[in-house]
Amino acid sequence: MMNMVKKILILACLFLAWTGSIRAEGENTKNTDITELEPLVVFGRKTNEVREMAIIGVKELQTPLSSGNLLDLLKNQAGLQVRRQSQSGTGSDALRIRGFNETRLSIRRDGIPLNRDGSYGNGPVDWGSLSAQSLESIEIFKGACPAKYGNTLGGVVNLVTRQPVTDPFTQVNFSMGSLSSLDTGFSHSWKKGIWGWSLSAGHYETDGYLRNNHMDRDRGSGKLSVDLPGNWEIGAGFDYSASENGNPVYNRTDSPYYDPSYPLADERELRGPGISARLLNGVLAWGDESYTEDENTSLTARIAHKTRTGNFRLEGRLWNQTATETYYDAADKNKIIYKRETDAEDNNWLLNTSYSRIMGDHLIELGGETRRYGWGNQRVSYIDESRFNGSINFMTFIKEGFKGQDDIMEYHAVYAQDTWQIRPDISLEFGIRQNWFKAGSVDPEAFGFSWSADVTSLNESHTDPRIGIVYSPTDTTEITARWGIAHRYPTSPEYFWWYLNNASSYFNTSFNPEKAVQYELGLDQTLGQSLELFIRGYYYDIEDYISSTTVPGVGSVYYNIGQVEIKGVEAGFSFSLPMNLRLWANATWQEGDKSDDPWDTKNALSKQLPDLPETMFNAGIDFDDKGPFSARIWVNHVDEREHLSGNSLMVLDAYTLVNMSGRYKIYKGPKLSAEIEATAENILDENYQEREGYPMAGTTVMAGMRFTF
Repeated sequence: MMNMVKKILILACLFLAWTGSIRAEGENTKNTDITELEPLVVFGRKTNEVREMAIIGVKELQTPLSSGNLLDLLKNQAGLQVRRQSQSGTGSDALRIRGFNETRLSIRRDGIPLNRDGSYGNGPVDWGSLSAQSLESIEIFKGACPAKYGNTLGGVVNLVTRQPVTDPFTQVNFSMGSLSSLDTGFSHSWKKGIWGWSLSAGHYETDGYLRNNHMDRDRGSGKLSVDLPGNWEIGAGFDYSASENGNPVYNRTDSPYYDPSYPLADERELRGPGISARLLNGVLAWGDESYTEDENTSLTARIAHKTRTGNFRLEGRLWNQTATETYYDAADKNKIIYKRETDAEDNNWLLNTSYSRIMGDHLIELGGETRRYGWGNQRVSYIDESRFNGSINFMTFIKEGFKGQDDIMEYHAVYAQDTWQIRPDISLEFGIRQNWFKAGSVDPEAFGFSWSADVTSLNESHTDPRIGIVYSPTDTTEITARWGIAHRYPTSPEYFWWYLNNASSYFNTSFNPEKAVQYELGLDQTLGQSLELFIRGYYYDIEDYISSTTVPGVGSVYYNIGQVEIKGVEAGFSFSLPMNLRLWANATWQEGDKSDDPWDTKNALSKQLPDLPETMFNAGIDFDDKGPFSARIWVNHVDEREHLSGNSLMVLDAYTLVNMSGRYKIYKGPKLSAEIEATAENILDENYQEREGYPMAGTTVMAGMRFTF
């Protein structure tokens, strides 16, 4: 099925691209070069948040990477930390901004949220299903965001897609390299009369670095729009991805199946709930050839209206995900011991609307969001009960799976925001967001455990104000101050496990949404034509921070930490040098303190939040003479990190990575250009881990070609 879909997508894209090229014959010659985007301008003026955004341009997006996904493109930004458990970046909680994980971030594409329910070990974002092929830029807004961006604590990552224009655009790329990695991509867009469309497709495969951690993934997406009379537009789109990912096998010297040709590493079950603790031989029971298949689909529809002074947009998104896990006997890789199918995301949906209008010196923005979500069914299609211990008799989900609880969670919000240009050098932004959250009662049959849970629910309503001010005493100086309140509500996995344990006598606590008061002060300064500087300080005061731990025999336990404070400073510069060189660097200092932690009562973490590096540093030098050759050499440094493993304090060592990339345009014609591109990562072969138990690859190289026509 996966191969058939891949072939259909690629054939359709190639046909449309070919017809676009034929029809373009005889038209005016177009420039096939790709240029960096200018900062976003809304109705002829820059908004406050655009001044503060970090923008990753199209040239960076085209860097060939061994991971095959977008996460490596984010590592050069101040305050961003990548925490993967494999080279290909699969798994939950892979990105942090200012110490906040993905449940406290808003990941968007063209402004529409991509965060999902995240049950069954999926996590909030599937980075492997997101492709750079159709993107023009990535916008990153950190900290106390305007009201329209929702209840994010760490910030917003917005993927901006390429919009179709009257000249057809087609690009094909392929690269290959270390770990037997292959990455191919195709994108095409065109605006023909009232019709506009964009298509993209890609294939990525790798043997991976860890034992039994291969990846084979296909992706495809498309968008269609139609211009209607009166400046109206309607559109629809789809996204599809399918993958097969090997489950990393436990590979340490105490295993009778240890293979020294692979690095020492822990096992990893790619979906949940985990089964290893229920097996007689634990993590040694399953081994090579165990794998997980994922299929993701997403459908969108929108209607928009544009005028000279304002915009209206209404967009909906519906998404599904299915997963199949197959576990093979460690002693006999031809024998299946367990198999199950999961409807992880089952017709979850959202509606998002926005309206903006210029009224004199005011930019008025209104909007809202409604979202319904939950988790689907899980079915066990095969189990060899002789391999499992007695716990499966009361943890019945191991034998039977789970009953889904779709639409159990709902979130609604409306917001109003005014950006007022008080005078030429001062603008004031005031916004307010009203939130409603409800988590319903869980069907007793949905728990998969022999014990029962008390019937309960959560109903919350909060009003969150946001204020921002920008003072520009000169054309080259901007001082920004922001303050805001944000509430972050429990995710489905958090709610499920708290609900289940709420009726037990073990670690029973109340469960509240997080309330974060955010403060930020920043300075952006340009000196002459060559030097740009920035520095930002931030402070978060969070009540009822939601945390968790895993307890043998019980499972996941979620609870509130009474008080968490996160503070930090980010600073950086960009300096243009002679000979078309540019030197850049940024540094982050951050600290997280906690108190009233009902689990870590002995302060083993010394009040620190887990896995929070105190310092991070990125620096590089770029060469680009706007000619055929461009190159970059850069360094990423992450400080040591501490966390609890059970009741033991663990420390992950600091690491520094040296990387380089380059591209050379070997041909430039009136309708076609061709480039050679290559990247070498971790050149010094640093031994490092982003997460405990999962070493990352040493030196890797990817090289290939890109054709634009």
